[in-house]
Amino acid sequence: MKKILHCVGEVFKDCYKAFPAFFLLAMALDGLGVIAAMLEPVLLARILELAGGKPVDGVQLIQTIGAYGICLAYVPVSEVLFRTASQRADIKGAQYFGNKLVAFSRRIRLEVLENPETLDRFHRANAAENSQFVFFKQILLTVRNGVTCVGLMAVVGRFHPVLVLSGLLALVPSVLTKLYFEKKTTALRRMQSKVLRRLGYIRGLFSNKESIKEMRVMGFESYLIEKWNGTNAQRVEEYAQVNLDICKKQVWGIIVTNTGHVLNIALSFFLLIQGRISVGAFAACLSAFTAYESGMTVFLVMLFNAISTYHVVEDYYAYFTIPTERDGEVSYHPFQEAITASDVHFSYSGGDREVLRGVDCAIRKGEHVVIVGENGSGKTTFSKLLTGAFLPSQGRISYDGLSTEEMNRGSLYAHYSIVPQDFVRYWFSLRENVGISDLDRCEDTEAMEALLEKVAGSEFLENVGGLDVQLGKEYGGQELSGGQWQKVAIARGLWRESDIIILDEPTSALDPLVEYDVLSKFAEMIRGRTSVIISHRVGICRMADKILVMKGGCVVECGRHEELLAAGGEYAHIWQEQAKWYQNG
Repeated sequence: MKKILHCVGEVFKDCYKAFPAFFLLAMALDGLGVIAAMLEPVLLARILELAGGKPVDGVQLIQTIGAYGICLAYVPVSEVLFRTASQRADIKGAQYFGNKLVAFSRRIRLEVLENPETLDRFHRANAAENSQFVFFKQILLTVRNGVTCVGLMAVVGRFHPVLVLSGLLALVPSVLTKLYFEKKTTALRRMQSKVLRRLGYIRGLFSNKESIKEMRVMGFESYLIEKWNGTNAQRVEEYAQVNLDICKKQVWGIIVTNTGHVLNIALSFFLLIQGRISVGAFAACLSAFTAYESGMTVFLVMLFNAISTYHVVEDYYAYFTIPTERDGEVSYHPFQEAITASDVHFSYSGGDREVLRGVDCAIRKGEHVVIVGENGSGKTTFSKLLTGAFLPSQGRISYDGLSTEEMNRGSLYAHYSIVPQDFVRYWFSLRENVGISDLDRCEDTEAMEALLEKVAGSEFLENVGGLDVQLGKEYGGQELSGGQWQKVAIARGLWRESDIIILDEPTSALDPLVEYDVLSKFAEMIRGRTSVIISHRVGICRMADKILVMKGGCVVECGRHEELLAAGGEYAHIWQEQAKWYQNG
């Protein structure tokens, strides 16, 4: 219950922040609605008593009828006001809750994003966006109808207490049925998060031009369709089984509830015949029972809709319990001596093995370092720890003795530039694709053209169509080859005037001759800056001041090209194996 109350409190607090005017209006309309609904049967009973009295008090009768008419008219009028005002609040709510989700996602620890469970939780939270507004309205309607039903039973109880007991007993089957329904459907929805993500992924393959090309040429379209149909059929079957089970129980609940309502009316009639209640009281009971059944039906629907929505809202707020960045308080200042890794260990969230196992090394200021090793050796992960994006599970990464855990990493990121292995192809202009790393200089056309000429060659801009040409056929723009996109990504990394630059497999889409030319120019352009290049190709190592060779999550060798070749270790083995490709050619 404490958890539920906390969640309801969060929803009301957020709804007030999102749309304060509507929040206050809705609370006022709801409160008046409860009063009006409770007064209806009381006023009806009073009208019948006054009409049957001798002599008839005309003034009081007219006043009572007028009050009764106001109560009857209030519900439709308030619903019109509520519905009209809620349309604008709905838009504001979607903006507020969407922004809150995005703002939090920006602070999640990057290593946690490697855990599939985090992606499942994001899927559920994203699906729950703006369900808070629905939940808020459902709570108001539930409370209004619940209080109204209590008031109606209190009115009936004035005439005979047994009528209250019989009215409440009729609710039990509906309550039990709906509790069972909610438990089953919530468990199924959460269990199927991963299945729904997979369905979305497979569907997305049919709208991605690269995957479409491959499946057409390789002829596995039918396989993917069958895979999607099979996964979806399993999901639908699970829902069908649950819904059939629930349907059977709901039918029995409806039968019992309606039987109880008929018995309540029969009991009231029996009490009238016995002379225990008056005709006016009997009419009031009929009115109250009719309103009670209607109100209780709405109450139960709203209550269990609210419970269902609560579990969706719960998933939204549960997302905000994901660990966020543990940011330090000390601002980073450009290091003067070395970046040092001391006994660094690291495991991904949810993983059962260490990706890095006791890494020790130093990168001195101004050095050009190349990290090589086979796939899975921990190269890319280590680079993420160097930037402070990931924090070590054990050990420390330090800049002149100041560890990344102590630093405000925003101040560290300001001095870094990266060219990731899986670089992003932005469907923007060429200028934006390069300049997005340093938007303050984005309009410096001369500098950007000079950079692209060095990275991509003198004919690149002419062939593409200039800096302001739209890239990507998805939006009717100029399409680039894989190698051209990679050159744009390198230019983006170099455009940012940073002290340190990390390039992860920066030339994987380039042929060896172009690679040598690009990296030769790259070495000139980063003179005076500290650079770390991650590569499985050892050809670029001859340009390095230092080579770190990684294997099994450890640095197994460190030195210059000539030294490591002479040592005849892991680096020499990789060099000789790659050389065979060119010798055999």
